[in-house]
This record gives sequence, structure tokens and C-alpha cells, in this order.
Amino acid sequence: MMTVSALLILLPALIGFVVLLARHRKPTRPAAVIARHAIVVDGSNVMHWGGAPSAKVLARVLGALQTKGYTPIVFFDASVGYRLADRYLDAGDLAGLIGLPAAQIHVVDKGVIADSAILEFSALHGLRIVSNDQYRDWRVQFPHLHRKGAVLRGRFQDGAVVWQQRLKLVRA
Repeated sequence: MMTVSALLILLPALIGFVVLLARHRKPTRPAAVIARHAIVVDGSNVMHWGGAPSAKVLARVLGALQTKGYTPIVFFDASVGYRLADRYLDAGDLAGLIGLPAAQIHVVDKGVIADSAILEFSALHGLRIVSNDQYRDWRVQFPHLHRKGAVLRGRFQDGAVVWQQRLKLVRA
């Protein structure tokens, strides 16, 4: 059995170890397994492709991606719920609105910049991004943004998704 004095000596080391682990935590991953044809979607950006924020527009863009064989993984700012429903929405709430499983949706914590999470995740897994954001402030930190086709842009016009560049069909 450990004595009280031994516990008092080991306790600060244990606390320090736990704090160190918390600081070096890896970025949260919205899906446990990354699908072969996964693509990252900047949901807070894409929901504005038709003008005002719209879950329906976002759902149509996601549907267009799925029709081409992609598996969307959608990231949102913490404030997304207040733009769509005047209240906080988590991944489960958003799943019902946009027609994706909650495992494919990630709402960043309040105070976290969604762009950072999107770019870290896409770089880590070598995935393309769907967004009209130019990510100008992030290009030095995330050089993969310089690759042609790294960011797919589009708009929602006359009830249809219009891609700025050709979106290829992916095969299983």
C-alpha cells in the first residue's frame, strides 16, 4: 500500500501529466472512419450559396455531392443554429435539417474558428473542401490550399447547384 507521503509526492506529477495530455489533444474528428471519397464541406459558408442562410440549400449541395459519389463531412461555426433556428443546434439537430448522419457533422466549440478546424482536418486526411471562402489568411499555414482543385466553389441558382469547376463522378 502507498503511504500518504508517497501519494503527496506522486499527485503533482499525475496532475501535470493530465494537463499535458489535455493541451496536446488531437483535433476532434467528426467521423471515426474517413470514407474513401470523403469531402469536407464548409457548412457555414455553403448554407449562404443561395443568399440568406438556408438548410435547404445546404441539403441540395450535399445531395449533389452524394450523387457524384462523395461522402460529405460538414463543419459548422458554433453559431450556425442561431442563423438557422434562433437557438443552438448540435450535430444531431443539424442531421435532421440537412439529411446527413450526425457522425458526418461537426459543430466547432464556441470561440473556435471553424476555418482552422476545416483546414486542419482536410490537410490531415488529404481531402478537398467545398466552400466559396478563399482562406487567404490561412494559405501560409496550410499550403495544400495552393493545389488546383483543393477548394471547390459553386452557387445555388434557380433551384440548382452550379459548380464553378467540373465535379467529377467518383467510383467505388
